[in-house]
Amino acid sequence: MKLSTRILVPLAFTLAAGASFAEGPLQGNEVFSSSAQSSLSRAEVRDQAVAARAAGLIASGEILPVQADRGVGKSRDQVRAELTEARRLGLLASGEMLPIATPEQSEQIRMAGVRATQIVQK
Repeated sequence: MKLSTRILVPLAFTLAAGASFAEGPLQGNEVFSSSAQSSLSRAEVRDQAVAARAAGLIASGEILPVQADRGVGKSRDQVRAELTEARRLGLLASGEMLPIATPEQSEQIRMAGVRATQIVQK
């Protein structure tokens, strides 16, 4: 009796649990939908793919597409001036301490960079 209780009861629970998961596919989880229709022809899709590959917008292997440069960023003098101002205000991280600048301090740092670019231009 003990043997049948030890084996049959867990087996019955396992079968009942398996049956509860066998409801069928989840709604909206179908891989292919028979109602999906493309508005483009096969040739149009192929032409778009060829143009995207020629423009470098399609990744090849592990190489990601290169984005165009956004233009010139900050000058070296501007970065140095902003760093000096942040250091003066005590906003540089040391160890695990990450100070957060107030809006006024952020504006002071930005203005230090602006002043540095104005000095260089004169």
